[in-house]
Amino acid sequence: MSDKRVQFDDHYLGGIEERVGRDMAIARYEGAKVVGVYCAFTPKELIAAAGAIPVALCSGSDIPIQLAEQHLPRNLCALIKSSYGHAIAESCPYFQATDFLLADATCDGKKKMFELLGRIKPFTMLQLPQTASTPESFTYWLQELYRIKKLLEKQMAVVITEEMLWQQIRIYISLRSKICEVFALNKGDTPLAFGREIDVITSMAGFECNLDTRIDEMQEAIDRIHQRADDPAGDKAIFSGPRILLTGCPTTNKKVLHLIEDSGAVVVAMENCGSLKTAGDRVNEEGHPMESLARHYLDIACACMSPNPRRIEILGSLAREYRLDGVIEMTWEGCHTYNVEAYQIEKAVTEKFGYPYLHIVTDYSVNDTGQLTTRIEAFLEMLR
Repeated sequence: MSDKRVQFDDHYLGGIEERVGRDMAIARYEGAKVVGVYCAFTPKELIAAAGAIPVALCSGSDIPIQLAEQHLPRNLCALIKSSYGHAIAESCPYFQATDFLLADATCDGKKKMFELLGRIKPFTMLQLPQTASTPESFTYWLQELYRIKKLLEKQMAVVITEEMLWQQIRIYISLRSKICEVFALNKGDTPLAFGREIDVITSMAGFECNLDTRIDEMQEAIDRIHQRADDPAGDKAIFSGPRILLTGCPTTNKKVLHLIEDSGAVVVAMENCGSLKTAGDRVNEEGHPMESLARHYLDIACACMSPNPRRIEILGSLAREYRLDGVIEMTWEGCHTYNVEAYQIEKAVTEKFGYPYLHIVTDYSVNDTGQLTTRIEAFLEMLR
């Protein structure tokens, strides 16, 4: 894809990352600690309310995987191996900056990998219930969050008040609302942004500090995209390809996202973690903040939950809102939770909602790029 067609790219993201890095360095100098997280279930509001800086540590690079396989099985998910490989290779600046790790017990592969990480960094695991549908699960999860609250208070030498929690809850509500605004650029008759641009614009660029500034940066990007759309000299035809919803595993590695758009489609929406699945829900601002956080995070429609009907509900809503032509599901090899759930997703997408569906199982390497391109192009041709 021509660089002229993509205005928000790695160069743009690099500028954001430099700014975030400077802000983090200042905060660290002033005494803030950094807490590493690995999944969407960890309440970042709690971390921020304690005065610490959350940083997501899931990696998308295939470079450290070979090193990770000295300790981990080859048939394990690439996301897990990449994240662990960077940690033991000391090649991830985000991991090196962390003071300790908070990790939720989602899939079995991550849980066992976290045990190995515990040899490198101070580590605490959140024991996530495997269902969101029972009162007992909520009660258990709320107790876990109170345990983490006490841990953060001890580590940071602070007392986290309700006022502190509500302040951070409102900041994160604003952040997630802005992410949804970026995606909403593609709800109209003609999409206004490529999926790869939205992915870059909504990236947290590492350390989650000075979120008000990050929200402003997203708004500036929205304004620029509207200006681009209003430019009479602009090429609107570049957004005329099939409208695709990308779902499945986190898009930590961008291979599939880029292949879809290089093949002539526009990824108008993404349901994956970090995208509309986690940004689309709002924390309830009534009641007690700890209970609101517990309900919000337990409700995340991840495949690690059983049953997981909310994911199908979300996909149905997104299909209508974004006027889809088709759905592509991406599963990382070795991710059994999403791979098994793909059967139910395909039936819902094709039989209940009536959209064409393609399931891609891949890893972080480029070895299957040609094969994937052929499959994606054939799927898009069918849509046309």
